[in-house]
Amino acid sequence: MVKQISEVLDTCQTVVSQSKDVKIISSNIPKLALKIYTLIEEGKLTLDEFKKCPLHPKNEDEETINWIFIVDSLNFCFFDPNNKSHWTVTWKNEKYTGYFGLCAAINRAIEKGINMTDMKTCSKLTRDQFDEILLGDDGATLPLLQERYLCLQQSANNLLIKYKGNFVNCVLEANHSAQALLKIISQNFYYFRDESIYNNQKVAIYKRAQILIADIWSSFRGTGFGEFCDIDTITMFADYRVPQVLLYFNILEYSDKLKDTLKQGILLKHGAPEEVEIRAASIVAVDEVVNEVKKLMAKNNIHKTCNSIMVDTYLWGYRRENAAILEDTPYHKTLNIYY
Repeated sequence: MVKQISEVLDTCQTVVSQSKDVKIISSNIPKLALKIYTLIEEGKLTLDEFKKCPLHPKNEDEETINWIFIVDSLNFCFFDPNNKSHWTVTWKNEKYTGYFGLCAAINRAIEKGINMTDMKTCSKLTRDQFDEILLGDDGATLPLLQERYLCLQQSANNLLIKYKGNFVNCVLEANHSAQALLKIISQNFYYFRDESIYNNQKVAIYKRAQILIADIWSSFRGTGFGEFCDIDTITMFADYRVPQVLLYFNILEYSDKLKDTLKQGILLKHGAPEEVEIRAASIVAVDEVVNEVKKLMAKNNIHKTCNSIMVDTYLWGYRRENAAILEDTPYHKTLNIYY
């Protein structure tokens, strides 16, 4: 059986073959693959990790799909470039930060009677109302609030105009193809169109569009609206934290020049060669990890699911659970709407 390769993986492999500041150390991949294989075999890493989170919807219905769509329309850039404030949101007596803080803020708004899964409601929110929804504890705010507001407006308005205000219609149009849904999202919702130019060639990364598809797949456990025949063509979600973990595991290697830049806290521009190289190498490296895990499964006659989504879930969670250990491992930062 010939493996399907997505535009994302294909264009990222081209970047890796030309990369100057980032390398993949393939000899270190088997060790991480064994760790992930063991977790999958023991049932500790499954396709329904999304469902286990107390902040995520439990119902498998159209409202859940719209909740995921709205959250992932706003799911980007949670670090403060000035390190002045720590954005946290308290919901049900628990404090949440980052992506989980966003989920908590949306759930809090819904509890207050603001129907955030209704596109008409979202499209009519004023900027002041929107800012209040995302207001953190002690008055802390997120960066790029104006951009988030515009993302929400475009997501809601385009969905109303083109898809009767319901993201399930995009899912149905894709007819169980993750790649078809990826094309629908990137073509109809500009703020999900995560592309760069590297050596005069287009590089498709589509972090947020892919995570939207993956969240639906995981939330519905790969059935019903979440059934995609080609889900394994979705790559990892190239942000700034998962590459940090890959660097920690010595799967990525940065040039001295790049390491110095990151250690000084200098922001990289979205689309800068080094930034594209980091993200592309992360995508290709995780794909190699998946291939290695699948070899172990075949060797041991284990019939379970493993794909880049699950490996990303593990790596992203590893960083959150081991933040202190990774403190000395540099990571790139960039202020943008794509991750």
